[in-house]
Amino acid sequence: MLDRRRFLGAAASAVIASPVVVASGRAQDEAAYFKDLHEKAKKEGEISWYLTHWRTETAERVGNLFMQTWPGVRCNVVRSTGQVLFQRLNQEFKARVPVCDVFSSSELGQYVTLKKARQLMRFEPKNQVHCLPAARDYDPEHYFAITDANTTVMAYNTDLVKAAEAPKNWTDLIDPNWKNQVAVCHPGFSGSGGGWVVTMEKLYGWSFFEKLKANAPLVTRSIIDTVNVMATGERKVGIGPGSLTVNLAAGGRPIATVHPADGTILGFGPSGILSTAPHPNAARLFVEFLLSREVGEIAASEHQVPVRYDVEPKPGIAKLGTMKGLNKSPEELSEKLPDLIEKWRDLFGV
Repeated sequence: MLDRRRFLGAAASAVIASPVVVASGRAQDEAAYFKDLHEKAKKEGEISWYLTHWRTETAERVGNLFMQTWPGVRCNVVRSTGQVLFQRLNQEFKARVPVCDVFSSSELGQYVTLKKARQLMRFEPKNQVHCLPAARDYDPEHYFAITDANTTVMAYNTDLVKAAEAPKNWTDLIDPNWKNQVAVCHPGFSGSGGGWVVTMEKLYGWSFFEKLKANAPLVTRSIIDTVNVMATGERKVGIGPGSLTVNLAAGGRPIATVHPADGTILGFGPSGILSTAPHPNAARLFVEFLLSREVGEIAASEHQVPVRYDVEPKPGIAKLGTMKGLNKSPEELSEKLPDLIEKWRDLFGV
């Protein structure tokens, strides 16, 4: 079990300075900061965490570890797809009944909208200094912190598809040979699915989806579900999160990952504190915790891409900053995705 002494010790050990007295002083300041923040958080008693970018089991594991590390602060975990949780947030804003403290989504464009509406609290976590530059410097205004990184890839069932016959490019998904065999996710529910749709439309135009429709794909709500239906053989090929495809393969499931020749999609999962957060100090403590080495190790064990420099990725997962692929602009997502979701619903009827 992790206790506060170990957590603070880990934070302090990362501080390197000269002379030694300065380093010791910084460690003491950091320990005092966490102690004070914990005391304030205990007075608030709890935190509500809305998230999309981890599996429910992983999220519950992180929530339980937070409560063990910082006793007296309950973590209420609410896990769903990106668009569903964002809609729930907007309903809370309109009703002026705030529930969510920390919002962790897989859809970067949502944070553009939240920032413009002044619905995010500015906060620069101390643990952000331990993150790799690609994550640490993503939002210089500090309205959100990158607490997760992942990829969107293609995958296939290895019991049903030979490696030589597997898709190699995104455009292979619209090959008539894969009719009734493709699994994709709905951009109106999945944040990662929304990013995939924006990227494909940018690369190949809307005709890509018209051809995809002709292949009668199975459309799931979550991008996690696409991998599950491939693993069971309900569909042979499709899209999915790189962390999950590698994780299931490592566990013996018949899934193989394909990094498309036309580009793996790189994605970030931010965490932001709502300006209306009922428990702002508990929220600050929780965001610090999400950026801790202990949570980084949990994410890495699930084959996520670690955002901290002192956490090594699992085999098959590239280190953040070394991957080359297709990046999604938050502004582009915010601007284009709403219209593309409507076009998707008109085309696919879901």
